[in-house]
Amino acid sequence: MRILIASPVHQRLAVLRLFLKSLKGLEHGEHQVGYRFADNNDSDEARELLREFEADMPEVSVVTYPTVVYERDEVTHRWNDELVDNVASMKDDLLDYARTEQVDALFLVDSDVLLYPDTLLRLLAADQEIVSNIFWTRWQPESDPLPQVWLMDEYSFEGKKPLKRSRSGNEGNAAAAFLEKMRTPGLYEVGGLGACTLIRRSALEKGVSFRRLRNLSFWGEDRHFCVRAAALGIPLYVDTRNPAFHVYRESDLPAAEAFLDTFPPSKKPSITISLCMIVRDEEEALASCLESVHGIADEIVIVDTGSTDRTKEIARRYTDRIVDYTWHDDFAAARNHAFGHATKEYVLWLDADDRILEEDRQAFLRLKEDLDPGVDSVMMPYVLMRDAKGNPTSSLKRNRLVKRSKGFRWIGPVHEYLEVSGRIEHREIKVTHGKQKPHTDRNLRIYRSREERGEVFSARDQFYFANELRDHGLLEEAIGYYEQFLAGGCGWVEDVIASCHRMADCYKRLGKRDERLRSLFRAMKHDRPRAETCCGLGEVFFEEGKLEQAIYWYELATILPKPADVGGLLDHAAWSWLPYLQLCLCYDKLGDYQKADEMNEAALARSPEHPSMLFNRTYFDKRLGRCETPLNS
Repeated sequence: MRILIASPVHQRLAVLRLFLKSLKGLEHGEHQVGYRFADNNDSDEARELLREFEADMPEVSVVTYPTVVYERDEVTHRWNDELVDNVASMKDDLLDYARTEQVDALFLVDSDVLLYPDTLLRLLAADQEIVSNIFWTRWQPESDPLPQVWLMDEYSFEGKKPLKRSRSGNEGNAAAAFLEKMRTPGLYEVGGLGACTLIRRSALEKGVSFRRLRNLSFWGEDRHFCVRAAALGIPLYVDTRNPAFHVYRESDLPAAEAFLDTFPPSKKPSITISLCMIVRDEEEALASCLESVHGIADEIVIVDTGSTDRTKEIARRYTDRIVDYTWHDDFAAARNHAFGHATKEYVLWLDADDRILEEDRQAFLRLKEDLDPGVDSVMMPYVLMRDAKGNPTSSLKRNRLVKRSKGFRWIGPVHEYLEVSGRIEHREIKVTHGKQKPHTDRNLRIYRSREERGEVFSARDQFYFANELRDHGLLEEAIGYYEQFLAGGCGWVEDVIASCHRMADCYKRLGKRDERLRSLFRAMKHDRPRAETCCGLGEVFFEEGKLEQAIYWYELATILPKPADVGGLLDHAAWSWLPYLQLCLCYDKLGDYQKADEMNEAALARSPEHPSMLFNRTYFDKRLGRCETPLNS
């Protein structure tokens, strides 16, 4: 199940630190857990604590809200209508997010409530649409502790009253009986609850909400939530086993710390990883690659496919698991052979010219500690090109770390892919490609050999054969294979869009303008417009001097949302500075130098040290009279 743990947070630093510690200690079994915080803090230190939690834990998002004044002391918390409505709005935003993400359950917890490690699993096991975990609070310093659940009205511990008030004097007995039941471990139906509540998807879809009901004067957003749930026919339950701890006052902190100290750290063992590589004549690159996985790989398996240089000598500095393998023009077979020698829980694969940079290595080490063992594959960005500052300019996603017990296999003699299934997690841990060897025609020769044998190519083979033909300048033949690929109608959508873009490039190099345009527009049949497509269309019209049409497409590129989880090739320039630079050139040619300058500054904001935009800044300083040296001097 996918579970979202969420909380609106406006909290004292010491309390927040304990709350986050409590969340880290929650057991969640095989369930996939994410976190979302509505950050309403008035303290930079508290905001930073949430950011640290975001860095330490998987699947965390923090949304910042405007701060409001909230006063509390050793006597009570001072609420008013504005504060209650503000909290209700944040909680409703969390409900909406849970609906959008289609999680199976939302666990909504106030940020001053500390939990037993088994709380989440117990509430899930209750199998109710809405269920809270009980906690007890002294609402006034000298009062008896009372629960955050009730039976009737705003906060009554008595059951349903007759229409005519009884004079029996048993009301106090009924309340005492309810409180005694709440001290007895079990699962009970109640009339109201809050602050530590699991809400199933079925209840979310029925429309539960915390917003104020206009015809009800009850105080507090939880009351309105419960009335609305009752009106929707949803029963409310409380689990009274293992009560949570409510840190209501600063003076509660010593007891709160003692509460958490009763739970021994349940640090799960980190996953173990086999690094599997196939190499040949990689003496220049291999050491750097293997140094970059220090601490990540518990085992290194090197399959050598026929090196004649010092590759194996270098490999022996890092591992004794070196396997000789006879090469027969089949990358998938070689990689599967390497995977067959792995013995650890997960398998990581790299090429010799790949690197895991230090920032990403640290993130990978954290992944080893926190990865849910239920995950079958971890997708990571593969950075193909970087600018002079090291920022990615071209990247795609790869299933980089896979569970060995799943037996996933590599497919395809060349441009092979790892066929995975099951639970896949995305992590922003980059593997950086640092190609050192010159490109060869090796892959093209493999495809030619297969073609001559009369082999029937898969859709993927057609796409990658077309790419090899294009890279070697065989443009007409490349177009033919792109057309075969597209006609088949069974390719991955990212490859389909890429084939349209690359076919457009072939037509550009062949000087066929109309076919180039058709290929770009064809890409839009398969998904929403991509920035790469829009920049390609803008380029066509710019080259023809049709500046207004060019501006239209470049402007569209600037407003498109950058896709987060696209696995295919991503041209980062097209999604950032490039369309602004091209808009600058368009407006300059139109004589609108002020607008051109604005576009150049927008481009610089996205790539502050790009030499073209820095040159343009000097140009516009002169053109617009911002410096003493005139433009034509």
